[in-house]
Amino acid sequence: ETVIESTEEEENNVPERLNLIADTAGRDIDRSETMDILADADGQNTLILWVSTGCSGCHDWTEMISEEMRNGNISNDTRILTVHRYPSFESRQEVIDVYASNESSTNSLWPVLIPVEDQPAIDVENNQETEMDYATAFETPATPSFTILDGEGYTIWTNKEYWADKSVLNDALNQL
Repeated sequence: ETVIESTEEEENNVPERLNLIADTAGRDIDRSETMDILADADGQNTLILWVSTGCSGCHDWTEMISEEMRNGNISNDTRILTVHRYPSFESRQEVIDVYASNESSTNSLWPVLIPVEDQPAIDVENNQETEMDYATAFETPATPSFTILDGEGYTIWTNKEYWADKSVLNDALNQL
């Protein structure tokens, strides 16, 4: 009962407007060593792809989105970010090897954020770190899954489709 009560209490304390400031993979395409999602968005909606390194569905989505970009169906300036979901058991280097390496078929053509374990989410309204880690604040997203944040930090769309699906991607892109 204690665990259930504390979980419900945490859920009630999740701010409506969230942000994440985290280290990136450090490539030119990542735009900076550390990214503040909302500052970088400059008022625009942002599509977050939550990933882990061994997730076949994550690889499938990354490859499909990259292919759509290479084919000109998605603009290179479309607001897409990959955010690593499990820093407690996958290293920064593993994430870089899978999602931020030219030698990988799952190399992201957009920024990759690599938060550290227990990295707090940001409460946008109070402009301060929350008491919970980013994964908990963002409703413990599965991998793969999508979250679209609007330019003010509100979650406006989510999806948990495991395998890449163009109609789901089109739905997401229409929200951007």
